[in-house]
Amino acid sequence: MTLQVMSADSHMDLIYLPPDTFTSRMPSTWGDRAPHVVPRDGRKIWVSGDDVLGPYATYGPGVTGGKRGRILAEAGFASGAQTRPSNPGQRREDQERDGVEAEVIYGIIGISRGLFSHKGIGDPALLTAVYHAYNEYVAEFNRSIPGRFFGLGCLPNHDAGTAAAEIAHCAALGLRGAVFVPWGAAMPVWHETWEPMWSAAEARDLVISFHVFEGGGAIVGYEVKGLRHPASICSWTVVAPLQMDEVMTSVILSGVCERHPRLRLVLGESGIGWIPYLLERLDDTYEERLADDLQLTLPPSAYFKRQMYATFQKDFHGVRAMAQIAPDNVMWGSDYPHRDGTWPFSRKAIEEQFRGIDEAIQRKMLWKNVRRLYRIGG
Repeated sequence: MTLQVMSADSHMDLIYLPPDTFTSRMPSTWGDRAPHVVPRDGRKIWVSGDDVLGPYATYGPGVTGGKRGRILAEAGFASGAQTRPSNPGQRREDQERDGVEAEVIYGIIGISRGLFSHKGIGDPALLTAVYHAYNEYVAEFNRSIPGRFFGLGCLPNHDAGTAAAEIAHCAALGLRGAVFVPWGAAMPVWHETWEPMWSAAEARDLVISFHVFEGGGAIVGYEVKGLRHPASICSWTVVAPLQMDEVMTSVILSGVCERHPRLRLVLGESGIGWIPYLLERLDDTYEERLADDLQLTLPPSAYFKRQMYATFQKDFHGVRAMAQIAPDNVMWGSDYPHRDGTWPFSRKAIEEQFRGIDEAIQRKMLWKNVRRLYRIGG
């Protein structure tokens, strides 16, 4: 029997959006600060005022590097002309080629902190307006082929009240979830300032997601006195998914899940192989050293199992471990169209890493969990 497959982590990206995405949806008072596409030096780029935000219709510098890059280049993703991810018909063709029936779609990740070494949007008011416009765009995109696309909204991270207001906007648009960037936020996710945001998401049954690769290079990615070694950015590329450990532990130990038992949280593209160890350490460290200070009602791992989810593309050992520990809390994703993903060979990747796994567990990780989380029928 062929298993149904839904990607819990796919992408749209600024670079592939229609050029009028923001100019047609933002008030004219923003002028040329509304992101738009202009020609420059024989190519097209996204700009906001004088700031270059990234390339248009090209998956970044070095797209042709490595096996995955060559696959994407051959498919036209580096042509500077095709924008298949934002074309509903072409995107659907790509998913059918990959054996994927539906997708959760993350959008314009990195626009707040910069893409491909370009400058991000640092003005909170402008970023809020950009997110507001994108959320309207992706809601329209979701409706283009009902039941196939479930694009997530984007939330500002400079003020909890503003984030809560955008959650209300996302819910009114029919979006099932929204992405919050904890890196560069006004305060860490454990801080009480975010209570209005958590409350708004819980009240409106809106899933809050975090996503990797927004947090900067940490130690391995730093430039030192202007010097940069290829191993630096390459090391960061390898370890970036593990940045989610701090987000995961922070929302659990600070009592966010305790105070908001119906809140649902996702670690996007985090991988899952590291989670069993962290859950074990969470419970052990809490019992041995933290319980008197934090006084949680449940063991920390219980909050993860009740309210948190993680997505992965290729994680052979993680699938086996989580099948035993928390099979209801992990979801496969193709990461289309990114180089870190499995398109157009997702079925092959699935077969290889799920070989020997009980079919009921496969159905959960490939289809049931994501649809239960986002309240998708069928």
